[in-house]
Amino acid sequence: MSREIRGQIYKVSHDCKLISIQVINKLEFFYLQPRFVKQFRNFLYSGVFVCFTCDDKKFKMRNRLVSRVIAFEKIFNNRYHRRFSYFDQKVNRQNLLHKINQYQYRLFLDLEMTIERSRYEKEEIVQVGAILVDKNDKEIFSFNHYLKPTNINNISQRTLQFLNIDKSKIKKGYSYLKFSEIFRKLILKYKPCVIVWGNNDKNALEKSYNINKISPIFFTEDFINLQQLLKLYYNFNYELGLFTTAKIFNIKCGTQIHNAYEDAKITRLIFNQFYFYANNSIDFPFVKEMKKISTGGE
Repeated sequence: MSREIRGQIYKVSHDCKLISIQVINKLEFFYLQPRFVKQFRNFLYSGVFVCFTCDDKKFKMRNRLVSRVIAFEKIFNNRYHRRFSYFDQKVNRQNLLHKINQYQYRLFLDLEMTIERSRYEKEEIVQVGAILVDKNDKEIFSFNHYLKPTNINNISQRTLQFLNIDKSKIKKGYSYLKFSEIFRKLILKYKPCVIVWGNNDKNALEKSYNINKISPIFFTEDFINLQQLLKLYYNFNYELGLFTTAKIFNIKCGTQIHNAYEDAKITRLIFNQFYFYANNSIDFPFVKEMKKISTGGE
């Protein structure tokens, strides 16, 4: 269970991990997780007004009974008869949507990699799944191909088992150069945002530029990490997998088979469901549904 706290900070610990607030004539103490300390420490000081949700359950810390802060909604201060807003979750949501709406096209991208056999072998991209749509979700282009690694001559058995394929799939695949030429033209023509799940694919692409000694195909500022976007929009801090998130949105997707194109399709479905709720200001109970999934509830 959780409860909402609204009030003025009485005191902040030197490391910013504990704050105290007067709640119904009683001084209560609240613990800030490291991410909150990192994000808000410059704004949290005596006299600042805060609104947040916290755990009902308390635990002992530094000889105090404290509650863990789950999510901030607002942080502001009143000075010189003016209100200064340091953080507002509603504004934060608007900014996230604004970035998405700047683009006329969206590219849903997923990659599969080799599994390294030793620290001397660098992982390489072996499958690319991509779907390009316009802002109305009309499909313009799709790509579902295996790639031949540049430096790895013999794909490990672990990689083949993980992807559930045989060597012939990769031997018949595109070269990295052909893949880069196709996507370079696509990006220059449509200038889409590139929607991925997590940071792994973006990092893998950056490594691939060095391996193949080419200039970047994608622009860093165009990437949207959907996993992180949901965390920021729905104000939670759990690392959710692609298929777990699909279940939260009640998307039927079966079992995960480690296929880049199938994962790109699911990323698209999750985004569309999220965007429908967010763009129409529908308050989807994401955190509540997430807790149902984690506890096996209905």
